[in-house]
Amino acid sequence: MRINELLPGHNILETTDSGETLRFEVVTVRAIGRRYEITMRTPAGLESVLYPANAYVQIAA
Repeated sequence: MRINELLPGHNILETTDSGETLRFEVVTVRAIGRRYEITMRTPAGLESVLYPANAYVQIAA
């Protein structure tokens, strides 16, 4: 899914080099110029990441 289509409540999936799948819940999505700031709930707490508007991420179905 494109970053600019994410909504709070979506779950982003990330696969590590060891094959483990991590799931991060999207809390907020905020446009900042040509980028999007995505705040996610992680095992370590809330974390924010900046993505280009045309980036893609894998989400849980």
